[in-house]
Amino acid sequence: MLKNTFKIATLLCATLTICNVAALAPQADRAVIQYMSADILLPDNSLLNVDMSFDCGSDFSKTAMIITSDAGAHLLATAFASMYGNAAGDQVLHSWNTKVNEADPRKPTFLVVTPPENAHENWYKSTISKGVKKTLNYQAESLTSERSDDLNVELPIVKPYCGSRDHRPTSAQ
Repeated sequence: MLKNTFKIATLLCATLTICNVAALAPQADRAVIQYMSADILLPDNSLLNVDMSFDCGSDFSKTAMIITSDAGAHLLATAFASMYGNAAGDQVLHSWNTKVNEADPRKPTFLVVTPPENAHENWYKSTISKGVKKTLNYQAESLTSERSDDLNVELPIVKPYCGSRDHRPTSAQ
């Protein structure tokens, strides 16, 4: 009992240390993005600098994809339609082509795709097979098979960014 308690405490401490001190670590065969800065050209020809931290605890810590163009939104929508059904693909395009709030100055500049809430490590490997009829539950942001086995798959989260407010302009070069 004491040995198991010690193992659990050690794992918990290691997890908290990784999350708080060194959230990101390079992989053996791949670099990992820790921080990104982008100049965004706004519709009025001014520039906005956006900083994104991918460290533990940031809004972008679990980012799987960043979509920055019509082509990217259509590719993601096609993938979602194939994996999760046409309604899921339509929802991606709706997020890309619609202001988050009616009073927003513009449509989103980019979409960020993150794992579903409470997703396991390899969440992206589990989907409903292509031949199954699917129903998208918009309120729960999940996908349900119409078969009797009640298979349920949560959709990755697609969140629009950088269209919701005006910023202090700087002139473009």
